[in-house]
Amino acid sequence: MARCLLLLSAIILLSRCATVTAPEGGPKDETPPQLVPEASTPALQTNFVKQRIQLTFDEWVTLEDIFNQVVVSPPLQYRPTITLKGRTVRFDFDSREVLREDATYTINFGEAVKDLTEKNPAENLRFVFATGNMLDSLSVSGTIVDAQTGEPVEKVLFMLYDNLADSVVRTERPFYFAKTNKEGSFRIENVRAGAFKGFALKDVDFNYRYNLANEQIGFPDSLIVVADSTPALAIRLFEEERALRLLDEEASIFGRIRLTFNKIPRNINFSPQDVGQTILYEYDKDTVNVWYDLSSPQAWELYIRQDTILNDTVKIEALAKAEFLQNTKLSQANVRSTPVSVNPDQFISIDFNHPVASFDTSLIRIYEDTLRIPVQAVLEIDSLKPRSVKLRTAWKEGLPYELEALPGAFQDIFGLQSDTIKAVYRAELSKAFGNLDLKIEGFQADTNYVVQLLQGETLVDELEVSGVEAFEKTYKTLRPGDYSVKIIVDLNANGRWDSGNYDLKIQPEVIITKKLETLRANWDVESVISL
Repeated sequence: MARCLLLLSAIILLSRCATVTAPEGGPKDETPPQLVPEASTPALQTNFVKQRIQLTFDEWVTLEDIFNQVVVSPPLQYRPTITLKGRTVRFDFDSREVLREDATYTINFGEAVKDLTEKNPAENLRFVFATGNMLDSLSVSGTIVDAQTGEPVEKVLFMLYDNLADSVVRTERPFYFAKTNKEGSFRIENVRAGAFKGFALKDVDFNYRYNLANEQIGFPDSLIVVADSTPALAIRLFEEERALRLLDEEASIFGRIRLTFNKIPRNINFSPQDVGQTILYEYDKDTVNVWYDLSSPQAWELYIRQDTILNDTVKIEALAKAEFLQNTKLSQANVRSTPVSVNPDQFISIDFNHPVASFDTSLIRIYEDTLRIPVQAVLEIDSLKPRSVKLRTAWKEGLPYELEALPGAFQDIFGLQSDTIKAVYRAELSKAFGNLDLKIEGFQADTNYVVQLLQGETLVDELEVSGVEAFEKTYKTLRPGDYSVKIIVDLNANGRWDSGNYDLKIQPEVIITKKLETLRANWDVESVISL
């Protein structure tokens, strides 16, 4: 009996020792599965006879989305069978399939084969063979960059089609393809001689077709003729301009309608049904605030048109102004208790929660220094931001200033008046800023340009240039930092960058971006850009 108990204990102990558990901790596996050539069907065969193709890997793998990911060129007439046994992927031709004579075939697996644990896809997995006595050895290469930034774009498909119809990019998978690396470079190997349609696609849904409006694309201006020496391609990737759509409307509060669009609304016109209301429009990126005042409650409609075409109609309910006035007041926005630093060459902005209709300068005072010396100021309502009032005075660097606005100094479009407003400012020293002398040479006098000065992603200045071959402007009291200049070749002279269009064969407008020397405090930078 004791012997049986001892044997049973040993069996239990051994079984515990043999239990396999997932390893804990350690670095994440980011290595893709690697092909084991000696255990796989030999690639680059000539005089290939239809057979099962086996690809064995150095770790356990899984198959995903094989219908969309696995692409064979030239295309097969019948769908092949792709299965997995252990670490081996099996590719079987349909029994009815007849391979073309003297043709080089490439089986692109895309990202169908992934490791079992972390789902890392096998990279550039292709199987190439020829049914004749030689392999096609031509290639097509190039680079793909973002049309707006000029930066290389990774994981973009560049595809070749032997069907030269424009619609092929939406209806068929490619004859050949390759993916860009981190440097935005691609290379398609084993291509036969001939003419092909080229197309670049940032494939969002991984189906090798351009079928989504948010997919980025690019294309050469002409067919690609593949020969012994095919020039490298340079493709700019862009997203086509989408049709303007109203995504959301909010008009539950009297006096304001908030409209949110799917993009910045351009070439848009608002046509209100006239019921005696006054209206102001405030644009903020993809949002438009429509401010209105109406004495008596009445329902009305706002028509939104783009390029004279009616896009949407917004219905505004009859809301009581009296109730609105009882529950709101005109107040200053972004009130700060600490002094606000002021660039001595610029204005300050007094912001409110409602559009300002008027102000009374007799109730507004600016005091200079701790002695509170009254100084003159110039005020104006911002034409682009109706809720802001711009204030200028002869700021003296280093001195403190105090704004005091008595009750009733500002009145909004609803007739509401402001309460007492106080704010403290300090004019910064001019040596805390830098100056930039910018010169751009090489413009074409018959071409329009848009020149933008940016600090990081912030737009500092924008202007349109035309009819000149050189341009120069001096910027005073810029804040220290890294600046860049963006030059848009504005071919249609509409004052902005325009994307491309595949069906119309329009390339995106060219953008040239130049980084400037870092601007330091109390420093002058001279920058000359040659185009």
